[in-house]
Amino acid sequence: MKLMRLISFRLLVGLFLLLLGLSIILSKVFGFDIDTGKVWDFWPAIPLLLGLNWMVLAFRASEGEARRFYFSWGQFLTGLVAAAIGVVYLGKRFWPEYFDFDFTIFWSTLGALLLIFAGINLMRGRTAERGAGKIAFMGGFNIGGSGPWKLESGSYLAFMGAIELDLTTADISPGETVLDLTAIMGGIDVTIPPGLAVSYGGSTILGGVSYKEQEDGGIIASRTVEEHLEGADRVVRIQARAIMGGIDIKEKLRSV
Repeated sequence: MKLMRLISFRLLVGLFLLLLGLSIILSKVFGFDIDTGKVWDFWPAIPLLLGLNWMVLAFRASEGEARRFYFSWGQFLTGLVAAAIGVVYLGKRFWPEYFDFDFTIFWSTLGALLLIFAGINLMRGRTAERGAGKIAFMGGFNIGGSGPWKLESGSYLAFMGAIELDLTTADISPGETVLDLTAIMGGIDVTIPPGLAVSYGGSTILGGVSYKEQEDGGIIASRTVEEHLEGADRVVRIQARAIMGGIDIKEKLRSV
């Protein structure tokens, strides 16, 4: 998502892996006295920095001339949880006498919620029967925006990564096109053209999902929206689910 680029997953994870790889080469090949385990001890800095970034970017501004500021409490809560995890795990490693916390209940509860969340969505969601699935794992990619392209039904997963879909120049076939979007500790940003017939369903756990600046987020939240369906020969059905991540679906502003 564009709002999450101040500190991106790719930048933080890539930098961490780069430092870890360099430390291994310097210690094993060149004989430098470097404890690679100590580099690994700093992995909680990733959720800490990302969480702080999400908390800052929860204060958003809409695009266009009539700018409006609003607060994304779902994104803020997600950032707060991520930052807290980073702080506690760093504290347990370097100051164990002050951070004697047991995360067993937290991770067990979160895992159970994810299973319930996945089960409900599998039972009620439409399957993207056509088109190949695309995954952004600790990376990212952009589709559309630069020229005409064919939109087909498909599933998109951002796991600690970022995906951008621009439908404004897409060739949409008659009938229903299903886009199944899942963000797990990652972000998906979708831009749709004005007046597009959309059937939207969004749900989230410890994350944020927004449709045209209608934000849903927090522990568990969901929303269903249908627009411009009457008489439409082309309909895009968007199924969005975020788990400790964010999905933003926005309409491109009409040119004056």
